[in-house]
Amino acid sequence: MADFRPVKIEPYFGGFVLETLTIGMYEETRNAIREYIQNSFDSIQRAITKLHHLKLGEGLIRIIYDADGQGVRIRDNGAGLPATNAVQTLVSIGASSKDFINDAGFRGIGRLAGVAFCDTLTFTTKANREPLLTEVIFDAKKMRVMMSPSQGSKYKAHDILEACVEGRQHDVTADDPAFFEVSMRSLVEPPLELTSPEHMELFASQVSPVNYRSDFKLAASIREKAQSSPVPIETVRIQIEEPSKAPTEVFKPYTAKFEIEGADSKVELAEHKFYESPSKKWWAWIGKKDVPGSYVDAEVRGIRVRTKNIQIDGTALVREIFQRQNKSNGRYQDWFIGEIFVDPKAVVPNARRDGFEDTKAWKTIRDEIGGSICKDAGTWAQEVSNQGQLTLQKLTEKTERMASEVESLRRNDFRNGDKTLIISAQVTKLQGEVGRAAKNADAATLTSLQAIGSRLVDMKTEAMGKLPGTTVDVDRDKIENEARDALLGELMGLFEQNLSLQCLTNVREIVRREYDWPRN
Repeated sequence: MADFRPVKIEPYFGGFVLETLTIGMYEETRNAIREYIQNSFDSIQRAITKLHHLKLGEGLIRIIYDADGQGVRIRDNGAGLPATNAVQTLVSIGASSKDFINDAGFRGIGRLAGVAFCDTLTFTTKANREPLLTEVIFDAKKMRVMMSPSQGSKYKAHDILEACVEGRQHDVTADDPAFFEVSMRSLVEPPLELTSPEHMELFASQVSPVNYRSDFKLAASIREKAQSSPVPIETVRIQIEEPSKAPTEVFKPYTAKFEIEGADSKVELAEHKFYESPSKKWWAWIGKKDVPGSYVDAEVRGIRVRTKNIQIDGTALVREIFQRQNKSNGRYQDWFIGEIFVDPKAVVPNARRDGFEDTKAWKTIRDEIGGSICKDAGTWAQEVSNQGQLTLQKLTEKTERMASEVESLRRNDFRNGDKTLIISAQVTKLQGEVGRAAKNADAATLTSLQAIGSRLVDMKTEAMGKLPGTTVDVDRDKIENEARDALLGELMGLFEQNLSLQCLTNVREIVRREYDWPRN
């Protein structure tokens, strides 16, 4: 066991409330993981560009699951912290030597995020060519008790840190590589990602500054565009490590084909387009497909905003820009994939990383994105909706032909059993086509498709009921109720995306009163 020597704790506060920084800092607790990844990325970039003891491509972030299932470590091979000020840096809250231009994380507050969901939070670090290793251990369990509402304002933030934090150092070999590690032990109601490597990979693939998969056909084109663009795509390798398993490399989630709602099979991107702002503050790539509808996988759908190749928020940021163009266009965000790379010198991410500070520069960028990307996407989506109208026309024509066939059978009292069976099978097939078309239809088209579906039910019920020796037990009311409920479900989905909360509440009450929907 190493011979540790204690280091005096001297907390410093930059004007922040300790409880807000830990428990209440993020709307989603898993975003604390992103904070640690950002810090590791910054450390690696510093080791490459300033300290020069790493070469480009040598940086690695390891997310390591402990064998007993009670802890996770996030370790990087970046710059580390010098022994002379490591403890002071790690116990100084709301103070940081980083700046928003060069660093992904810069406020000096995210390091305590893990206090919310583990009993022991430990930082371990060593700088390059230094013979000392430093540990700072936070008794997170005790901190949560001292910060609990039952304690009121009994303890000052300074007193909490002095009572709950231990700093220590011990000698190591100077030639040992530099590193920084965050360890979260004895997890308490953690985000799912800290207990499931599979979910960690899905999350990290979206938010982290990692590279594209080899089977994503736009990868080479995007990287080539980035070389001549005002904002580079910076990347780092990330591995997820489980006991007794080979490490899993994390890549962005874009693949060769994508699952689309209503489509019979996965589809490839039909085309893509690059955008670049007049002010050179951002650029983007947007992928388009030939079929309408939303991407099924939440990990890929939507146009994402990134600074230093780290995702800001999820998909709500661009959805809100779509809605600024037209309230009903918010749903189109899920019809596209793409990334917008914003110059970190131009904007400042807010503390929770779910948006940007509302500066003049961000308002300008937001307007540029709306006037180019969202405007083009809305036009394309409308064209797809028009294609849906053509689909409706074709289905209407098929239904009319089917009605003529059924009328011919009716005149002969359905005596041709074989022909009746054939027509019944054709009706079933047409019902499937109508169902698939309805999944991506707008409200007006959906109403027409529901009427076609109801008409086909009548045809099939009559035909099957006339077959010799066949008794068809059809619950007409049930079929009509299911069709109506499906329509109401589609309409409420649109209302939820485009109505204010007060208006939506009124609509829900009307639907519940008039249609007894949703049913229990």
